[in-house]
Amino acid sequence: MTRWSLKVRVGVYSALLTMTALVAGVLIMMATLYLHQIDGLDRDLEGDARELVWDLKNSRDAPKDTSAPLSEKLIPLDMRDYYLVVENLEGQVVYQSPNLKGARLTGEMGGTRTIDLLGNACRVGAWEEKPYRVRVGAQLHLIERFQKDFGVGFAIAIPAVGLLVFFGGWWLGRRAVGPVSALSRAAERITTSNPQERLPAPGARDEIAKLTEVLNRSFDRLQTSYEVAARFSADASHQLKTPVTILRAGLDHLSQAGDLNDSQLAEVSLLRHQTRRLNSLIEDLLLLAQVDSGRMYLELEELDLKVLIQAAVDDLHALVEERGIRVEEDLSEPLALKVDRRLISMVLQNLVENAAKYSPDGGIIRVTARKETGWLIVKIANTGQEISEEDRDQIFERFGRGSGVGGNVRGHGLGLSIARGLLRAHGGDLQLNRPGSGWVEFELRLQVS
Repeated sequence: MTRWSLKVRVGVYSALLTMTALVAGVLIMMATLYLHQIDGLDRDLEGDARELVWDLKNSRDAPKDTSAPLSEKLIPLDMRDYYLVVENLEGQVVYQSPNLKGARLTGEMGGTRTIDLLGNACRVGAWEEKPYRVRVGAQLHLIERFQKDFGVGFAIAIPAVGLLVFFGGWWLGRRAVGPVSALSRAAERITTSNPQERLPAPGARDEIAKLTEVLNRSFDRLQTSYEVAARFSADASHQLKTPVTILRAGLDHLSQAGDLNDSQLAEVSLLRHQTRRLNSLIEDLLLLAQVDSGRMYLELEELDLKVLIQAAVDDLHALVEERGIRVEEDLSEPLALKVDRRLISMVLQNLVENAAKYSPDGGIIRVTARKETGWLIVKIANTGQEISEEDRDQIFERFGRGSGVGGNVRGHGLGLSIARGLLRAHGGDLQLNRPGSGWVEFELRLQVS
């Protein structure tokens, strides 16, 4: 049930709660009605018994001798359906109804109880009213039938009520979560490229409105922090660029000096290499800062992407030539669209270099491109160690690298993050596919205008 929507859960919980309450109420009601009906029957039996004795004492046809048998005509018509025994005070039976068929009614005087008589549930009472003792009983079939019909009626009604309450709860849940759904849709529009977007304030001043105000204030603080961080990243990267350029130029000049020995030249060469890495990192950070701030300027031009892909594939051949890696490509049709040539070339170069780095010697790299329902899709796949499920999102994080990546692999973990950011700036995306065991595949998507 945890996967069901909130509207469905509200409906189900409402129906279950209502049916549970109804069942409990019906059971209590049936028990109360049963006790009430039994109490009423007890009063009727006692009243009829005492009225019978009163009639016998005041009837001219009744025998004066209490030991004399009583005639059937002395018994009122409304008591002839009862099980009836009349005794005198000495315990001698002076009348027994024919329907007893020889059975006896027993029990203490002045009380009632339920017994099984002739295969039927009966309510039996005994009272003493001088000069007679009267034992009278009545079948409980009418009360039992009422209880059965009452229970069957509720058994039929409860599912119908539950269904009605479910749809009512679902409708109420839908009305209740409607503002929340609207907030969710509005929150999805708040992105790094559109950080100023805010949640619409509901008309009613309720808990949802309060939540909206709190969230909007949180978004304000997040936007401020984000802008400060992006500005700091851009400013810091820009400020670092100049001294690193000067340092690199100085090391280049120093390496050309003729008065350095071999050990010093090796040390300078290492410093020049590290400086180039630092310069590359600064360039990447500047690019990410532009993507984050939404200030990425795209020099769009109409071109055949097949040309850029082919150039990247040519570089790939050179990268893997000595490692026995086979490169397969399928770029048959023209792939015309409007993109920034420099940035898309950077994305393609990053992906093919990754494929070359992580493909084992003697492996296969496959590059395919096609148009599909308004999209241009480029897939770059390579054999090698698969990326685990927990690493699927981490590899797109900044400085994030899969758990299976060793420290001997060059790079600083920004390539895929930059590639995805540049593609999203073009209205596209980059994702990791699952093409099959022993393969890693990245899918580049660009919208065809």
